[in-house]
Amino acid sequence: MKKIVILLAVLMLGGCSTKFAYKNADWLVHWFIDDYVDLTRTQKDQFDADFANWLSWHKQTQLPLYLAHFEELTSDIATQNISIARMEYHQEKARDHWVRVRSHVTPDLVKLAATMSDEQVDDFFTALEKENKKDEKERLERAERSEEKRRDRWIKRNIDNLENWLGKLNDEQITLIENRYDNFTSNGMLWIDYRRRYQAAMREVFDVPDRGEAFAQAMLTLLNDPDVYRSDEMQTRSAANEEASRYYLLSLFTYSTDKQRQHLIKEINKWRDDVVDLLE
Repeated sequence: MKKIVILLAVLMLGGCSTKFAYKNADWLVHWFIDDYVDLTRTQKDQFDADFANWLSWHKQTQLPLYLAHFEELTSDIATQNISIARMEYHQEKARDHWVRVRSHVTPDLVKLAATMSDEQVDDFFTALEKENKKDEKERLERAERSEEKRRDRWIKRNIDNLENWLGKLNDEQITLIENRYDNFTSNGMLWIDYRRRYQAAMREVFDVPDRGEAFAQAMLTLLNDPDVYRSDEMQTRSAANEEASRYYLLSLFTYSTDKQRQHLIKEINKWRDDVVDLLE
């Protein structure tokens, strides 16, 4: 069920094309769900009804909030009102957008989960573990590469990503990216451990025969508060990486040019224009 919530966030918060996601959300969601579990006709009908309600709620209540946030963000960039405090403010607002979506849809997902058969549950967790093993294998293969190759790939990926938002980077910004690699601690394998811990806890809830109120409350807690299953080491690393990333991004912005800031605003406004079109 958590995978469905993540997909909804992608659909509702953006992605490669917000308008495309909205217009094709019904089949996109079913295409995604089919990778994890085969729903019965009754379950599909109920999910479709819930999903239509979620989209209606999201369009009416959440898109205006996104639009207002885009305006704040582009204003801060245009006036160069960027600081650690402002970055934390925008990051917290972004988290709030996600939490509102999650809190709204999880009660319906819990009701759907209560109708899943033992076979559906087995298929669901088998698919999740298959994904875990695939991710684990890919990460181990990357770890076997030489340090130089890992560094070069990381730097290239980050340069490409930033140039999508800022345009061509200057020498100072590229140096910052190169230095960032040496101060970044990967959480890759800890993420896999976290997912398995979380999925094991969810499996325990499904394994209880009674799908009544206790099941609903336990499942709702799992979906709305997954971070408690992160290890202490992962929490510590994540907090350190987040803090370092804010200072890193602030430094990148400090070296930004007028042209780069205009490019960034233009990219953000593409999302803003999609939201405006959807509201109209």
